[in-house]
Amino acid sequence: MAASRSRKLRMLKEIGMYFAELGRIPARSEYSKLKERPKFLTVKEVDRILGSWTLMLMMLEKEQKELWEIINRVPEPPVVKAKPAKIAVSERKDGKDI
Repeated sequence: MAASRSRKLRMLKEIGMYFAELGRIPARSEYSKLKERPKFLTVKEVDRILGSWTLMLMMLEKEQKELWEIINRVPEPPVVKAKPAKIAVSERKDGKDI
């Protein structure tokens, strides 16, 4: 029996929330080895309900845009204050440079 659209969307939201908590999208093999993942969201379930890992990612990007942006958010680089430039001091006694 094929999965209904509402079941697919519910699964997408749940797996998207997990990826948002994780802060990234793991590879398929890495996801299957994660200990803290939801037990009912196995790779086999993803394949059975959503088709494949790649289709799940495409559907997640299309259907859950807010979660996709949270998952793929690029951290802002830290702001570094520029140090003031030092004033060059002449080494010669008369004060003239070369």
